[in-house]
Amino acid sequence: MPDKKERFLEAVRRLDGLCCPVCGEALRPADDGLRCENRHCVNVSRRGTVNVLSAARTDAYDSALFAARRRVFAAGCYQAVAEAVEALLPEGPQRLLDAGCGEGWYLNTLLSRHPDWCGAGVDISREGIRMAAGYPCAAVWCVADLKRLPFRDGCFTAVLDVLTPADYAEFRRVLAPGGLLVKVFPGPEYLRELREARGLPLYEAGTVETWLQGHARVLATRRIHQTVSVSPAVWADFVRMTPLNQDLDADALDTLCKKQAAAVTIDLTAAACIPAQK
Repeated sequence: MPDKKERFLEAVRRLDGLCCPVCGEALRPADDGLRCENRHCVNVSRRGTVNVLSAARTDAYDSALFAARRRVFAAGCYQAVAEAVEALLPEGPQRLLDAGCGEGWYLNTLLSRHPDWCGAGVDISREGIRMAAGYPCAAVWCVADLKRLPFRDGCFTAVLDVLTPADYAEFRRVLAPGGLLVKVFPGPEYLRELREARGLPLYEAGTVETWLQGHARVLATRRIHQTVSVSPAVWADFVRMTPLNQDLDADALDTLCKKQAAAVTIDLTAAACIPAQK
């Protein structure tokens, strides 16, 4: 069984699309790291990740948030979302970019189901990428800015963007001709029970969809609307995983955890799109 670093380097070879953050030339395995033809080197961590951010940034989300998110995913609460995304992708081997991948569950789910696919997960959070590298799939896990993706033009057949800001120009650049952007965005009842527990109104729907339609041609959509039963432990993980509650201190989070609902509403739309030309 290869270790995380070896698995990462194999994923780099399969994808053959990672670029040097200094000069833009192809990065390829050399010694125990990565090097371009201009001899710029990028270190590969022992966890099987790279960091190509031009400047250090403070993580907006901590490891506790990503750990809670992983447990929510493990409980099956978002399984229907992964299935909807998979159904929107064309048949045949895919080269996937999970943009804003967080702790990597969606990419791992898809690559684990399709061993002939390859892919990369990118997030600005070091904690998220560190946790993503713990999944068993072979993927290029990279700390990077979505506005400056470290991949060659036309590298991917599909870009997955789940509940995260999008840079449509960068997505268009890294997509191969005919490649798809699969955008997942919230509907009005998304996490309704959590909002009610906090006294917040329902999610204001339409803003993301309107912006998407102005920047891409939508080919097909799938709506995921279901209410999933949750235990007290999973409810607490929902409370701690969502950015909705990042303004709360520890005491307020504990109080919200005690306001348990028996279920949580997942209301999301997955849209297969082609980013508009400039």
